[in-house]
Amino acid sequence: MAGERIFLDHASGGPLWPAARAAMEKVWSGHGAAPGGGHREARESREILEAARKQAADFLGTNDPERVMFTSGGTEAVPSAVRGWGEAAGKGTIYVSEMEHPAVESAVRRLEKAGFSVVRIPVDGEGRLQWKKLKPTGPGLVCVHLAHHDLGTVQDLKQAAAFAKWAKAGLFVDATFGAGWVELPKGLEGVDLLAVSGHRLGGSKGSGFLWVRSGLPWKAQVEGGRQENDQRAGTENLPAITGLGAALTEWKKNADKFRKGAREAQQALLDGIRKKVLTAKLQGPEPGPERSPAHLGISFAGLEAESLALVLDRVGLAVRGGSGCVTREMKIPPAMKAIGAKPEEARALILFTLGVGTKASEMAAAAERVAEAVKKLQEAMPR
Repeated sequence: MAGERIFLDHASGGPLWPAARAAMEKVWSGHGAAPGGGHREARESREILEAARKQAADFLGTNDPERVMFTSGGTEAVPSAVRGWGEAAGKGTIYVSEMEHPAVESAVRRLEKAGFSVVRIPVDGEGRLQWKKLKPTGPGLVCVHLAHHDLGTVQDLKQAAAFAKWAKAGLFVDATFGAGWVELPKGLEGVDLLAVSGHRLGGSKGSGFLWVRSGLPWKAQVEGGRQENDQRAGTENLPAITGLGAALTEWKKNADKFRKGAREAQQALLDGIRKKVLTAKLQGPEPGPERSPAHLGISFAGLEAESLALVLDRVGLAVRGGSGCVTREMKIPPAMKAIGAKPEEARALILFTLGVGTKASEMAAAAERVAEAVKKLQEAMPR
């Protein structure tokens, strides 16, 4: 099919925003001093670092930037949150669903081996956590995602916080996918730990941060130095941090505009695919308050997700087949198992993830390419 390529895999990593690039280039062109020294150049770098920390706190809507710890990305921030809490607490119960990100799940399993109890939170057929079906069994940590990376489902953090309070537990929110696209509670009310990934917000890959509420028992996971207010050792990646700070400021200014544009593109793409591909089935909630505006997970029963993604690539559409973190293993995404999806649907899940630059006007062409790819793959299948 003729026409420019359309990129719909922003969850894996979209373009670096101009504001972030400009901020990073300014740091690159400077003296390169580490923020920890006592000389003038180090103090200048420290001012840049703390300005970015303030930008992160403003993005979260909090007034405690010293609780922001910059990391190498979400995959560091997430297990650091869970294991840091666990190593500080020493014991307790972890409340977590069967459909969390592998970074959460691996950290939970490690603590389980160390003697922590694990209670699984049930979900409904669209991935909503079912708090009313759960009873506390002891104090500990509640782990939830802000918006699910495979289903797009937005969780009710008020309900999560209420359950955590009932259980006398802390609340960890994995916002590595939903941050920006989904509003956070004012002042992060009820939240004790929150992880953010920079490359999904217009920052560079290899950037992110973890916010830890003051007073929460938590132990640093990267040791060997006194950087990041003694929370994470290692010389700070100042260009990446500065770029992330600039991107977060853009979000603070324009979040409503960004969300509106994504919602329009999301609806246009879904309508177009449903009109042209009768076998298409949306997984997770319909577009609206319960779904991230930057996400569509659609199954094309009878096809294999990876094969369809390859054909879509050939017709000019970049998407992800299956779960972004288990695709190479050719496994059914855990979320699809958790919601009780049919095997033929689970194996045929395509993720369309939108970004700030995604245009609603391009979605008709995107839907046409989906229809073309589905037809090609169906015709190539043995009868």
